[in-house]
Amino acid sequence: MSKTLTNRLLGVTLILILASGIWVVNAVFQQKFTSFDEVKLNTDTIGLQLPARADVKIRGVIVGQVLEAESGSDGAVLTLGIYPDEIKPIPKNVTASILPKTLFGEKYVELVVPPSPAGRLAAGDTIRQTKLPIEVEKVLNDLYPLLTAIQPAELNYTLNAIATALEGRGDDIGKNIETLNSYLKRFNPQVPALVDDLKLLAEVSDTYADVAPQLAATLRNTVKTTNTLKGRQAKLNAFLKDTASFSDTAKVFLDKNGDNIIRLGQVSAPQTKLLNRYSPEFPCLLNGLVDQAPLLAKTFRGFVFHIDLITIPMQPRGYTAKDKQVYGADNGPACLGLPSPKIPFTGIPNLDDGVNNIGRGDAQRVAPYSGTTNAAEAEFYGRLAGTARGVDSDQVSDYSTLMIAPLAAGTEVRLR
Repeated sequence: MSKTLTNRLLGVTLILILASGIWVVNAVFQQKFTSFDEVKLNTDTIGLQLPARADVKIRGVIVGQVLEAESGSDGAVLTLGIYPDEIKPIPKNVTASILPKTLFGEKYVELVVPPSPAGRLAAGDTIRQTKLPIEVEKVLNDLYPLLTAIQPAELNYTLNAIATALEGRGDDIGKNIETLNSYLKRFNPQVPALVDDLKLLAEVSDTYADVAPQLAATLRNTVKTTNTLKGRQAKLNAFLKDTASFSDTAKVFLDKNGDNIIRLGQVSAPQTKLLNRYSPEFPCLLNGLVDQAPLLAKTFRGFVFHIDLITIPMQPRGYTAKDKQVYGADNGPACLGLPSPKIPFTGIPNLDDGVNNIGRGDAQRVAPYSGTTNAAEAEFYGRLAGTARGVDSDQVSDYSTLMIAPLAAGTEVRLR
């Protein structure tokens, strides 16, 4: 019994010694026997890969560890444990930043000594964060998901290729950068004008957008016209050949008759000038002809000339030696009652033609008959003349009836 109990006690003692050794090793590893002066670090974020017991360094020397990390309302609060022997030279206005050891390595806390150190850091103090490293950390944090998605071998191959391409070309790259800088210096003053041009381009684009349907319709019509011309290519070709032939003929004609055409223009200048002078008469003359068209149709009805003659007793005397004919009358344009002259017409002007006031009523009348026949008399005299000629009365002209009427009335008729 005593031997069994002794063996059991020895076994428990061995287990306790082993457990104590393990605990001691773990405590030594976790630095449970090391004392720290604790300070606080307020940071916006601790980023990625900040492990527990991360190093705290100053100028590359480890002076402590990150004991605890807690989240707060404005970010994270880190508890830094500084070795008592290392805290004495650290100034109170020291700042801290969280940096990675390598591009893909874990992070640590770097204490940054300002250019003008002041005071001494003590346990319980709070260290503020350096601003610039936070931006670097944010860039690295944003870059981390991308880097994890890239295969390291491919990235390494790419970096090696870039390094090989850039090796020995530093001077050329520097010159290219200087050239680019000179271009940018000249380009920068033109940026406002470029912005204005872009605005105008937008307005022009809007204008083109508004007229795009019309442009499309024009293009469609152009295609249709082109197809039409293509379908009538033979006719168009013949037309162009005829035009060329006509041009050749016209050239030959003009070469032979050019001088005559010029002479014709020179000779016709007086006639053209005369026509221009009397051009005011043309409207009333032409309108008068138009108004007389129905009367002309009536005059030549049945292909027989019919006339309604009214004798006007306006001849006061016979012609004398004073009524010598004169040529070259130079009276101006006058419509003389056209386009609707009144019958009898009394507005005859005294033209410079040599006739001395004939028709002015300054002598005795020699043709007293001035009446006209009515419809019944005209029919009677028409039958009378038709019986004498052996034809029907409707084939007797009105002129014959008008000549017979004054004879039947006993009027003396003279033909001069």
